Amino acid sequence: MSLSARRVTLPAITPIVLQKRVIKVYSEDETSRALEVPSDITARDVCQLLILKNHYIDDHSWTLFEHLPHVGLERTIEDHELVIEVLSNWGMEEENKLYFRKNYAKYEFFKNPMYFFPEHMVSFATETNGEISPTQILQMFLSSSTYPEIHGFLHAKEQGKKSWKKIYFLLRRSGLYFSTKGTSKEPRHLQFFSEFGNSDIYVSLAGKKK
Repeated sequence: MSLSARRVTLPAITPIVLQKRVIKVYSEDETSRALEVPSDITARDVCQLLILKNHYIDDHSWTLFEHLPHVGLERTIEDHELVIEVLSNWGMEEENKLYFRKNYAKYEFFKNPMYFFPEHMVSFATETNGEISPTQILQMFLSSSTYPEIHGFLHAKEQGKKSWKKIYFLLRRSGLYFSTKGTSKEPRHLQFFSEFGNSDIYVSLAGKKK
């Protein structure tokens, strides 16, 4: 029996070259630093880079913020978000900024989840006997199969009206709902309000003025 060698020619592999962008990041004292970064850099990567360049101590509280002065809003950019994508949503004439500063509550949800789940605001699909540990709450909240329902009163304003009204809302896996009859959770009394799959939460910096 004889074996014959066969030469196989593999197709040429073209390396993927990531484009680089220069971003400007501000500190609390309004001084700024320009960074040349790849297009796929995340907010966490930018924080780590600035910690290294500034010789800061990494205490897991350094955070990147998106600052929108024209509407008086600001938000924490989450670790996994692509910074260049955030910048791409900005208008050309807007004076938006990236800020790098400490946020001691950055991972508070994971450290003390019980603070975010007061007993009177949480319902579970199944009855549980005894106190639920923080670990169990996290597992239920982040699990794909079980999800707690958060409920309580919020102030809302109907379109075209000036007055605010206190309304009972329910946050479920499928979205945010409000009750048209007191605190009733019956399907016929619940009206869909919003879905948060692709939403960001902003903090108002000048609520009364804006």
